[in-house]
Amino acid sequence: MTEPQLIQYEAKQHQLPQQEIAGHAKKIIHLLNQAGYEAYLVGGAVRDLLLGLHPKDFDIATDATPEEIKTVFRNKCRIIGRRFRLAHVYMGQTVYEIATFRGGSSGDMLIKKGQIIRDNVFGTIEEDALRRDFTCNALYYNIATDTILDYAGGVGDIRQGHLKLIGLPDNRFIEDPVRMLRAVRFHAKLGLNLGDDLKQSIIKNRNSLKNVPTARLFDEAVKLFHCGNMLHAFDTLMELNLFDILFPAATKIAHANDDLKSLLYQAFKNTDSRLKNGQSVTPVFLTACVLWLEFLPAYRHVLSQGKNAHDALHQATTLVMEQQRPHLAIPKALQNGIRQMWLLQLRFKKMYGKPVFSTLHHPRFRAAYDFLLLRAKIKPELDSQEEFWTNIQNMPPDAIKSMVYGKRVKRKKVSTEL
Repeated sequence: MTEPQLIQYEAKQHQLPQQEIAGHAKKIIHLLNQAGYEAYLVGGAVRDLLLGLHPKDFDIATDATPEEIKTVFRNKCRIIGRRFRLAHVYMGQTVYEIATFRGGSSGDMLIKKGQIIRDNVFGTIEEDALRRDFTCNALYYNIATDTILDYAGGVGDIRQGHLKLIGLPDNRFIEDPVRMLRAVRFHAKLGLNLGDDLKQSIIKNRNSLKNVPTARLFDEAVKLFHCGNMLHAFDTLMELNLFDILFPAATKIAHANDDLKSLLYQAFKNTDSRLKNGQSVTPVFLTACVLWLEFLPAYRHVLSQGKNAHDALHQATTLVMEQQRPHLAIPKALQNGIRQMWLLQLRFKKMYGKPVFSTLHHPRFRAAYDFLLLRAKIKPELDSQEEFWTNIQNMPPDAIKSMVYGKRVKRKKVSTEL
């Protein structure tokens, strides 16, 4: 790796809005400085502030070891991690991550087949900068002097709209394959361009993602889902054959079925819109939308074997989760949420009697209803369900009772089709 070339940007050159930095982050840095340590705001927060965005996380880098950090903050600090030992400092309701400068490849570092398994080698700020993944993340902001220390040309790359790795792409992707997913996320979220060389390196090394723990892959998938521009990220993931690594069955079906691929586009567009409007999102929703592609054929297959709709749904859901497990480790709580969302798609078909009230007050009703709206966009025969469940939410209780128990309500046999 090349030697770092420090460029220092003064306040008038970078115009970073210091008032946007969380007060507690400033306090942590001040207390570390006061104790005799170097400490900087680092990485994503600096990058986002330069791009005019509003960061939520403020990570800090320092020459203090995790134990020394704990000495400064005492009971407000916890040391976490085995792969990367970090300090978490608790201020108010927020946790701030403080990382010690990483050094070269010696000491407590474990590498297997080029991939970093454990990395607790501490070093200097210069070494730390070159150990970071992208140039836009190798930026250190000194709050006391209002200067940015740039060791990898990150400020220039941000201004030119380029996303660049530090070092040789093939080596960096083998060290940590998750960087390929991070590259797509930064490209979509920040509008930084992926060059052809970077794209080709991702395609070449994509299969190394199969060596990453599936729980970590799911965490990265959720970050992609909620990056604010998943619609664009999805196209890039498909272009680089990365979506296939995360969701192989869904990818195959999306290539073969334009309607279901359209459902994914609508789902991603919906979540992007909610994030832009400051509305809440949950990983259950988009995970359920993606896995729906492989759930449908599984459900129909089980139905064809003579199972009733309820049992078929549960059996097909279990099958889908088992098939997905080798690729992404979806937490049990999320699996249960997905199962309930899908179950409500069956219950939406019953629009009379007591079940209407239990459906309407189900904890997953809102997410399941939103999913019904998406399904109705590509399946017109769901229009009557969409209209019923939309109208009923705005009706007084007496009107609901009259509608669902009235003499004119037709109690048709409920179809098992989804």
